[in-house]
Amino acid sequence: MSDFNEQNGSDGTFIQKHFNHLMYGLGVGLGIFFMYQLFGGGLAGIMILTESKEWLWLLQGIGQVVFMLVPTLIAMKYSPLGRKELLRLGGDTTSIQWIAGISGILAIQLFAGSFSTVQNQFIPESIIALFEEMKNQMEKIYTELLGGGGTLNMIKGIAIGAIIPAVSEEVLFRGLMQRSLEQLWSPKRAILWTGVIFGIIHFNPTDVVSLVIIGVYLGVLAYSTRSLALSVIVHFLNNAIAVIAINLSVNNTGELPDGTPAWIAGLLCTSGLAGAILAAMVVIRSRSKNKIV
Repeated sequence: MSDFNEQNGSDGTFIQKHFNHLMYGLGVGLGIFFMYQLFGGGLAGIMILTESKEWLWLLQGIGQVVFMLVPTLIAMKYSPLGRKELLRLGGDTTSIQWIAGISGILAIQLFAGSFSTVQNQFIPESIIALFEEMKNQMEKIYTELLGGGGTLNMIKGIAIGAIIPAVSEEVLFRGLMQRSLEQLWSPKRAILWTGVIFGIIHFNPTDVVSLVIIGVYLGVLAYSTRSLALSVIVHFLNNAIAVIAINLSVNNTGELPDGTPAWIAGLLCTSGLAGAILAAMVVIRSRSKNKIV
């Protein structure tokens, strides 16, 4: 029995029947994320502007936990689904799903790295300079937060850029938000909406397509495995690869080298997307017989 029903006793059944999962999933989910952006992200932004960057990494990590993860876990108490179902506890992820799920995010990395070159072919000349400026600003922010080079900076970057976001964002998006929407909508619709929201509210317009695809992919993993375990690990790997690239590579964008022919970029982009779709299909078809949490 969920925490909600335990608190409401005989009223639990009535409230569960009439509970607005759409309002809860979208309203509470977005509210928590914007609270994190306002307080956690705002404090980090102030430190960047004032060049007080020594403890920026620690503030960013604490902000994600205090303003995103903890409020999400608290809010789950007030859903009739309860924490167990919102966190998708008790799922059974098969070994094939683990292999396919991890392979899929590597394919998405290939897609994301080549898509930028393809995308540039369709940007109007009138806004290409603005687009490049936005991209450079985003790269600068990521480098300030997650880069610096050296083993210690890489460990810090992985902690605040991969481990904490993987847990916090999966609990919020694939847990509270998507699982709530699944009560009202079809799984496909719930996954798509959550993925689109996930991509858009990262406020990175130059990479929004890749972020939406990642969000949808993670949603498929969470729903198909009845667990957040695989989506958390895959989310972590995706972010960790980016952090390592920022700290080790001269070209920390992860994109193809300048001058790469568009047809090669298109081929790699298509191959990466096809690989991700294939991986998702394997994960879906390898679902266990257990009851959906």
